[in-house]
Amino acid sequence: MRSILNISIPAEKKQEIVRRAKKAGKNVSAYIVYAVSLEAKLIQESELIKMAQKAKSDYRKGKTKKLESLADLMH
Repeated sequence: MRSILNISIPAEKKQEIVRRAKKAGKNVSAYIVYAVSLEAKLIQESELIKMAQKAKSDYRKGKTKKLESLADLMH
């Protein structure tokens, strides 16, 4: 079921959205849905902070190893 959403934005922002939608080959509605779905996949700031804190802790505890190349990631 479709639902209508009305928003109020500055004219410049609307023009930017229309340009980006055209560049992506989508209409404005499809582009907004696409942008929201991409945003949902981003790592949240709090999650990123937790990951950084754990990495710092692991480093201090000596739980990390120095890699000589990217190929070492496969071993």
